[in-house]
Amino acid sequence: MSNPTTAWFDTLTASVQALGAASREYRMAERAAHNALWNTDPTRLLPVNGAVSVPRRDSVRPHHDALHQLRSLHTEMLQRTKTLYENTAVAYAHGAAAALHSVLLGERPHYVELRRRGGCYVRPTGALPDLRPLLNEWAGNSRLATLREQVIEREHARAVVEDFEFFADLAGCVIPEWSRASEQAADLADRAHAYGETAESALYFVLLTGRTPRDPEDGR
Repeated sequence: MSNPTTAWFDTLTASVQALGAASREYRMAERAAHNALWNTDPTRLLPVNGAVSVPRRDSVRPHHDALHQLRSLHTEMLQRTKTLYENTAVAYAHGAAAALHSVLLGERPHYVELRRRGGCYVRPTGALPDLRPLLNEWAGNSRLATLREQVIEREHARAVVEDFEFFADLAGCVIPEWSRASEQAADLADRAHAYGETAESALYFVLLTGRTPRDPEDGR
């Protein structure tokens, strides 16, 4: 897969950039699906009540039927794009963090390495690394650390939601803990994408400055 004439940092940055671009595409698709669903909201749109006669049926109201079917399609699209956006944004965050961490440790990875299953990225089990000690010379260090905490909190909330979903279905009611976790996990994709963009900027800083930030305990 690697090209011997291509520098490792070129393929690595392209790998991170591609993840970010994929996340942005899904984000735009999710926003578009949300807008499309809003445009067919029956509480907002007044359908035309005209009907047509159909053999062996009383009648069909074409505009009502169109809005019903479009709403079903847009609902399905919104759920699908939400899932893909969150999955790819989380992959972007962890992929960019792993690439940055490797470079900070003096390694030279050619690509971001992620696992996939069923058309989606396998969610990493570990938390995003704490890179503050290694990025103490970078102006965006504080923002990256804040976003890291936000992503970790929302990833935990997402895990709680998934654990409770099965029991909520059995109980046939809404579990308060599930509701709170669901609210907290709602913007996981946006927080993860923001983290990925910030980690990508840090990666450029490290590569362009041509030095690895020293550990504060390193007296050299």
